[in-house]
Amino acid sequence: MDKREQEPQWYEQARKGPFPEMKFTEEAAGKVARQIGMDGSSLNQVLPSGRRRRAIRLRILSAAIILLLFGAGAVYWGSGWSGQPGGFNPLQVSSAGIIDPPVAGQADLTDEGLRATAEQVMLEQLGKKLPFVSLEPLVEEGETLEEFKDGDSFAKIWFETETGKVVRTYMDTFFSPEQIDSKFIDEAMDQLRKAGYKGEFTVTALHHSVHYGTNADEQGIQTDDSLIAEEGQIDYENGVYRSSTFKMGENEVSAEVKQEGLKAIKLLREKGTDHLYSIKRTVAQKWDVLVLTYGESERGATTVMMDYATQDIIQVEDMALYDENSFTSADPNTNLLNMDKAKLQLAAAAIADEMFGIRLEDYTFVKEMSGIGSIAFKSPDGATIITGSYNLDGTFYMIQQTPATAE
Repeated sequence: MDKREQEPQWYEQARKGPFPEMKFTEEAAGKVARQIGMDGSSLNQVLPSGRRRRAIRLRILSAAIILLLFGAGAVYWGSGWSGQPGGFNPLQVSSAGIIDPPVAGQADLTDEGLRATAEQVMLEQLGKKLPFVSLEPLVEEGETLEEFKDGDSFAKIWFETETGKVVRTYMDTFFSPEQIDSKFIDEAMDQLRKAGYKGEFTVTALHHSVHYGTNADEQGIQTDDSLIAEEGQIDYENGVYRSSTFKMGENEVSAEVKQEGLKAIKLLREKGTDHLYSIKRTVAQKWDVLVLTYGESERGATTVMMDYATQDIIQVEDMALYDENSFTSADPNTNLLNMDKAKLQLAAAAIADEMFGIRLEDYTFVKEMSGIGSIAFKSPDGATIITGSYNLDGTFYMIQQTPATAE
């Protein structure tokens, strides 16, 4: 899979801090950490193991750039956008409809027939047709893959070869401001204002992403829609408003907030860029966080996430500390997974104890996380999880505190 297809160009919590009323879960933290960059979980279902490892590494790298939440929205199988007046509006076609299998014996299984079906799927799910790229029989899987691409837009559609049934889709595209329904923009702007944003918000694009059948625990078509502007992003998930992310000026946050950010990154590393490049706030139904980015661009190496109301630190990450060699050595999976957990806990405690006001030595090792080189510890009362990402030399480049998710 092309790297640009894994990382579309436009991408990558809690009101009452740790943690009685805090709803910022490990899952929510993952969503924020994927604000710019693709969530690799769905890729795990469709990539060979070698490419999957590469996707995981890309996901870890993208987690450094905590800028804009991954958005969402939904489309209805059978009533997609086809250029009607008013433009594309995901809220008008919201449904999680299941793709019906073809009638037995009536599906056109020729290359032309499969392409026609794929183009219809694109119209109904993606809202447009893209140029054909390839058709590839996947003999061992008993499937056929059709691929379409136009610049940063792409579509991958998997068929069951014997029946012509669509078994998976993965599509991603963008709509210009002129192609977006003004009613959708107005409704999204209302949500943004309710989140507390008072500045200008000039829409530059709508990012529309669709997948079907890539995760076993998901039913129907899953979509993400993000209304994008230079000033921020408004996100929908399966047709439902999820969150607003917007820039804030340094004069809009207190000196204490900026001091807490510097203190946090100093605990992670002694030297590095301390220039505060940007401050962003993400407001959703169950969380409200600030993300401070340090460096010389929006993709600065260091980010600090904190609760907006309490200023409690949630996550600190510095990708300048990330060592690619930890993942390109002879057997990085084994090397990282076999590291001494007690030593890792001591290294993490040197950062986490002061950062979060805890005693990590009292926490219990939970599991090796899904990302290579990640580890988690649970508090004695079982309420809190400390997660860390580390290199082969034991250096931590990310530390995060979240409530434990329900078993």
